[in-house]
Amino acid sequence: MLFVAPQGKKDSKTNQKPLFHMAIGVLVSITPEHHNIEIIDERFGDTIDYDKQYDFVGITSRTIDAKRAYEIADEFRKRGTKVILGGLHVSFNPEEAREHADCIVCGEAENLWDTILEDVAAKQLKAHYDAKDFPPVTTIAPLNYKRIARASKREKVDSTKSIPIYITRGCPYECSFCVTPNFTGKLYRRQNDEELKAQIMAAKEVFFKNNGRKNAKPWFMLCDENLGISKARLWKALDLLKECDIMFSVFLSMNFLEDDETVRRLVEAGCNMALVGFESIKQSTLEAYNKGHVNSADKIVEVIERCRKAGLNIQGNFLINPDLDSFEDMDELVRFIGRNHVFMPIIQIITPYPGTKMYHEYKQKSLIADEDWDKYNALNLVVKSVNYDPVSFQHKFMQIYYQSYSWKNIINRVRMNPYPLINLISSLAFRKHLRDQLDSFEKNNALKPSDKKNIF
Repeated sequence: MLFVAPQGKKDSKTNQKPLFHMAIGVLVSITPEHHNIEIIDERFGDTIDYDKQYDFVGITSRTIDAKRAYEIADEFRKRGTKVILGGLHVSFNPEEAREHADCIVCGEAENLWDTILEDVAAKQLKAHYDAKDFPPVTTIAPLNYKRIARASKREKVDSTKSIPIYITRGCPYECSFCVTPNFTGKLYRRQNDEELKAQIMAAKEVFFKNNGRKNAKPWFMLCDENLGISKARLWKALDLLKECDIMFSVFLSMNFLEDDETVRRLVEAGCNMALVGFESIKQSTLEAYNKGHVNSADKIVEVIERCRKAGLNIQGNFLINPDLDSFEDMDELVRFIGRNHVFMPIIQIITPYPGTKMYHEYKQKSLIADEDWDKYNALNLVVKSVNYDPVSFQHKFMQIYYQSYSWKNIINRVRMNPYPLINLISSLAFRKHLRDQLDSFEKNNALKPSDKKNIF
């Protein structure tokens, strides 16, 4: 069997990508050993041989790469190869995906995968399998890193590139912009400590190379939907990670970073960066997102500085909304990022992804202006803009995002933040990707090229 991770035409080309797609990693790990598996990941430049014979091809899809997934599926089906489509986007758009597949899988596959394999072997593959028709997934399947390494084309990496892993799955909260409640679910699950340690040791063996650097450690990307449900659970996870002698990055709520003891434990456990959803530095916008009572620009500055002094990078995620943010607000955000040397900032245009509460709300109010899935990378304006011309608004957004990666900002944040090598390599990759996106947008919309050399 072949598993494919497609890359959408506008997908990010930064180096902040895990070594393999986690959904495929899970499928490889739960597939009985007597099956032969190959992995193709287009995000790393793998090429597809459509004429090679497979019993079936499984393709996982996010919204940003859905159209590419359909293209790949169509090419295989032209040659008579069976195609199974699954993943986030397909799970919430099964009727759309059905035209491109012999079989659609909706939801988590852990408890239905054996049934699919049995049906393929018996030549009785059904057109649709839904996790809701099977027992709920209540545990986390341990990842078989050695088998994943054999099936993929990935080589070993140094400490500037990340190896993905789960400690927990699920999240009890229901944020309007998140697909987790409707896909992974609200049941919070945690890996067994000994199984997790064994996975980390195996991942080190097959994916990490030292490159001769003294005290170099592998970098693991924690792909948990929400590692920090409570302080006690977070601390327990950090104690375990500390024993494993690794570096890791994690998504984390800002409230945990207001506690000095938690920050200290993160650093001692090996955390090199925490991605935090700050959303905005504008108080009225924070209040519109129902975050004004817990967040403010001053508090963001305080958290960034506290963590920086402790040796922890904070990667801030900021959201731009045409209904709430003006051009002046965007300029002020860039100045804020520059003043505070924000580590590898992520700036996104509000994007209602299929499967989220936000998508249904925008859809009901006829506020979605574009459903070209290639544009769902949070760099394109796909919602209606009342206050601004859509092209002008997106152009301004792309300019300020690129400006946040000016040479001055990159140099200052490399100087001021921990882990300067990771900071530099990732910042340069971000800058190049944003430059390419800006150039492409200006060309496609017949806009005068920005004076990037003198202004940015």
